[in-house]
This record gives sequence, C-alpha cells and structure tokens, in this order.
Amino acid sequence: MKTSFRIPKVGKHQITMVLTKAPDYGVFTIKLNGKLILKSIDLYASKVEVSKLIDLGELNLAAGEQYLEFILSGANVKAHKFRKTGHLMGIDYLVAKDLEPKKPIKEAKSSPPPINDSISFEEVQPLLQKYCYECHGAGKKVEGKVNLREMESRAKFSQQVEASRLGAEAVSFGEMPPEKSEQPSAGERKKISEFFNRIVDEYAQKNTILESVVMRRFNRYEYNNAVRDLLQLRGDIYPLPEKSIRGVNHFNPASGIMPRSVRVSNRTLGKNQVERQILKGVNPFAIDLQAEHGFNNQGEQLSTSTILLESLLKLGRSIVDSPNFDSYTKLADTFFKEDDIPIKEKLRPFLGKAFRRPVTEIALNRYANYYESEKQKTSSHSQALKNVVAATLASPKFLYVVEEKSEASKKIPLSDYELAQRLALFLWSSIPDEALISVAQKGQLRKPDILKREIRRMLLDRRSRALSENFARQWLRLDQLVTAVPDFDRFGQYYARIGCEQWKFGLQTMVEPLLLFESIQVEDRSIMLLIDSNYSYRSDELQSWYANPKSPFGTKGNRNRFNTTSQTFSRRALTTRKEGGVLSTAAVLTMTSTPLRTSPIKRGAWAAT
Repeated sequence: MKTSFRIPKVGKHQITMVLTKAPDYGVFTIKLNGKLILKSIDLYASKVEVSKLIDLGELNLAAGEQYLEFILSGANVKAHKFRKTGHLMGIDYLVAKDLEPKKPIKEAKSSPPPINDSISFEEVQPLLQKYCYECHGAGKKVEGKVNLREMESRAKFSQQVEASRLGAEAVSFGEMPPEKSEQPSAGERKKISEFFNRIVDEYAQKNTILESVVMRRFNRYEYNNAVRDLLQLRGDIYPLPEKSIRGVNHFNPASGIMPRSVRVSNRTLGKNQVERQILKGVNPFAIDLQAEHGFNNQGEQLSTSTILLESLLKLGRSIVDSPNFDSYTKLADTFFKEDDIPIKEKLRPFLGKAFRRPVTEIALNRYANYYESEKQKTSSHSQALKNVVAATLASPKFLYVVEEKSEASKKIPLSDYELAQRLALFLWSSIPDEALISVAQKGQLRKPDILKREIRRMLLDRRSRALSENFARQWLRLDQLVTAVPDFDRFGQYYARIGCEQWKFGLQTMVEPLLLFESIQVEDRSIMLLIDSNYSYRSDELQSWYANPKSPFGTKGNRNRFNTTSQTFSRRALTTRKEGGVLSTAAVLTMTSTPLRTSPIKRGAWAAT
C-alpha cells in the first residue's frame, strides 16, 4: 500500500501514527521516501482495535509530498486471509508535527481605528463599588480570584483582560451580581458591560496576530456537489461514504415540516451500501483524512500536488467520458449540442459559473482555442466540448477557493463574487447558481435586505441539506465515531458480528444528531435545541439501548441483531432533559470515551472546541 502526505515547509518534523489491527491484517515493513524506517509491524489482533502510538522519530524533511509505503512481509500464524485472498492493513491516523517554531505575522499598527472610550473608569467605578465589591474585594472575600478593589484605574483592567472579558459576559447575561444581591438598573448594567467590552476590544486591536492566508481547494464532497451543479447531473458523480443519511428523499426545507419517520439506508449502517445514482467508471480521489500536516488532501489547507493534479485531470475525463454521462446530464441537448452559437458565447457563462467570477478574455481565448484543436483531433463537437469541460474541472480556478488577499495594514470587504462563493460553499457545499451570480454581477449582494433574501432562498433549496451532510458532520466531528472501538468483551452489544468492523451498532448512532440538526433547519427552530431539546430521532434498536443500556435489543440473542441495510428513525418525545440535545447522544458519548471507560477530559475538550 502506498500513500502520501504533504509537508508545507522544510525542517524537522516528528512523525507519529496509529494503525488498525484486526484478525485478517498482516505483518508490514514501512518505508518513507524509499528509505526503510520500520521493520515487521505485526497488525494482527483477535478483534478490531487500534495499535499503540507508533513514533517514527524526528526527521528532517523537505517541503512537499512525502511518500509512505507499507510492504507486506508476512503474517501472524493466527491471522487469516481476507476473503481467502490476502492480508490487509489500515491507517487510523498520521500526524506530522512541525518542530520548527512558527513566526507569526503581526498586523501593522500604522493607523488603527480609534477605540470609543466614552465610558471612563471614573463613571463605572462607583457602580463596581456598589454592586461588585461585596464579592470581589470586600475584606478578605474575593470570588474567582478577581479583586476589583485592587483595579484602581483603566490601565489595571487592561492588564487583566481575561477578567474583563468574563465580567462582560457575566454582567450582560445577568449572572452577576448574584440573585440575592442588589441588582443594577438596565442602564447601569449596560454601562458596566460596555466598559468591560471596551477593555477587551482595545486589547484585541493592539495584540492582533494574523497568520498568512492560504488558498484551499474543494474537498471531495464539495467537488462532487460543484460538478453535479455545474453539469446539471441527476445525482452524484461517485460514492460518498461521508454522506451519513441517504436512501430516502425526506429532506424538503420548503415544506417547513420534517417527517415523523425517516427510512435511512446508508454506508453508516453497513459498508455494503452504495449509492445507485452515480456515474459509471468514475472513482473519487482519496478520502479527506485529518492530520496536522497529513494526507495530501487535508491538513492546514487542501493543496494540489502534481500527482493529485494529474489524478484530478483523469477524474474530469472519466466523468465526461462515462458511458451514462449523456443520459445523466441535462446539458446533453443544450450545452453539448452542436448549434450556431459561437463557441466563446457558449463557454463564457459556463466558465464564469465554474470559476465563480467573470472569465477574462485571455482565459476565454485559451479554452476556445483548446476546443478548436480538440475538434480537429476528434471531428466531434460534443467530444471536443467534453474535453474542454474535463480541463475546466482540473483547473485551479475551479478547484481552489480563491479570494483577494488584503494588505496587512488594510482590511477590505469581500467582493460580491467572493461573498457569493462563501455563501454557496457554506449552505450548499457547492458553487453559486445563476441567480446568485446574477445578483453578485449587479453588485447588490452585500446589501443587507438582498443578502437576507438570498440566504433564505438558498436555505429553502434542497441543496441546503449539505449543512447537515457536510457542515454538521464535521462540526460535531462525527467521523471520529467510525474509529471508536469500545472493548469487545465488555461492550459486546456494540457489535453486530464478532470481529467485523463494518457492523458496529455504534455507527447507527451517527444518524441521530444529524436528523436533529435537519429538523431544526427545516422547521426553522432555535439552535438552542442542539443543546437542550425535548425530542430526538431514534430507531427502535437505538431507543432500546437508551432504555436499557446493560441489556439492549430485547431478547435478541443472534449476533446479527439488527438490520444493517436500512433503519427507520422516528421522532420520539424525550422523558428526561438529560437526553436532550447533541451532547448527550450516544454518538457523542461513544466517540468521546476510551475503549474501556468514559473520559471526562475528552468530553470536555470536545465541548470546548
């Protein structure tokens, strides 16, 4: 097996990884950039689990692609072959830690905007004395180690900016003074809170550090959606394991109503599930794996290596040359049809949509000339246009999310086209449609009323399901659930088949928080329901687990306890507030635990970030 990861700059790096172990995994030798670094790593285990952390040491690496090779050198005598053909291996995660200190770019302070210091310390000090000193400075009583009596000037508050930040929050939300103490009037409360906020704003302005801005490219989910919308395809271009909910078209935000029951059929429930609506002969580029400077399609930014660029060009060609492409696209009888429209007039709106901004004459001429040369080679208008489309799909102007970089001393607002691009990527994980581009072209998108109108229109579009499929899944970090491995002996009910990773019952739990998110989105409910809700969507098996975690699934004794092909998730009223929201769902609690026990530290870190 070969893979690669990218190092952004030359220097010393510490490489660590965790591998997967299983009954059908072999013994491997590891090479990095052709050099042997580790011999005979035995990945056999009696059940699916992860290895201990493997430290490859501190290595001096050049910037760019690093090539990692795993060579099968044998197998444990207890290991059996996968499907009687060979032994497997898997990487759980890899981290390349930069050991060279970063040099942050400080923002120039030539002409910072003035801080409005309308509320002076002399104005607010009597209010602090009246309402705050009792707990924070009266005699020996100092709550939270914050002694306001000792802060005798504005400068003293500026030296303890964290206390000012916490004070602003506590006063604004009515948490201070305590309920039994004398309460300030609304005007007094506002004055105290604004004083604290001014301190925080002033500190932030004087101590801002800006990291250098990098471009990023589409991940494979965004690439799929962008190609689908650009070419007006009937479905996805390739299978997407990232899509945790599929199989039933229940998502209809325009209705304002989420169904009471949803039938879900997906790869989350079983790895044998694939989507039927895909193009034949099209394979996606590698899945986006998290790492500090990890695999080449995710890290601190998504970059494009020479090898990846070639694979993306091949991917674009495989899309347009797929045997069912003509019946899969709505453009077959319009864009790809030979007619009297000049090629530049046909390409201009297409390239403008693909690149999310007006296409330059130089670029337009380049693609038009490429069309003419391809038409001479193929003697086919349709094939020549398909080759132009394939080249467009591999263009950095399509693959990259590009914005104008402002100077360090000057911040400029987003252009209408850049704002349209951000809206489409966030709400649809795709490119702007013609309506959004038209508004941006007129320079009206930044007007508040028009911006709100477009956001509402986009949220009512079915493509806004990407908020749960892409944003919510990443935001809640539900991908971590895939690698969660509760102890097989202690939590045997978690697994549907002995030693077979793809049949974990826990993966079914991933659907619950996503359906809750979708219901809040579709029914325009408060986002506070993500913290405290009185309902949830659960399958019968999942509800049984909540009701009796020690002996779930009733009397079912078969190891194949639940249907891994599809499940019905029903809206259920919760009888206790302990179960409301995403924090207490089985998915979050499982992925923030260790194999043998719960982990308050992991859960606290998950909630904090």
